[in-house]
Amino acid sequence: MTLSMFDQFLFRLSCGHDVVLGRLDGKDTWRCDEEGCGKVTDLRTEPFSTLLAKERDTADQIDKQARQRGETVRRADD
Repeated sequence: MTLSMFDQFLFRLSCGHDVVLGRLDGKDTWRCDEEGCGKVTDLRTEPFSTLLAKERDTADQIDKQARQRGETVRRADD
């Protein structure tokens, strides 16, 4: 089994901290959970909306290629 790229790619938040891309699924905003931070990133605004769409597309394409090679791709929460 192969772990989905959605659970491997990191996305840079406005505060400079990173979060795993898959945790942002279905979210419009994200509050940083790094200790002492808590800054909110609005994922609907630029540059975050464009970067997030690009990263999601890249992760999806890599997962599709793995499936085409016959690999089983799973998400971490499955």
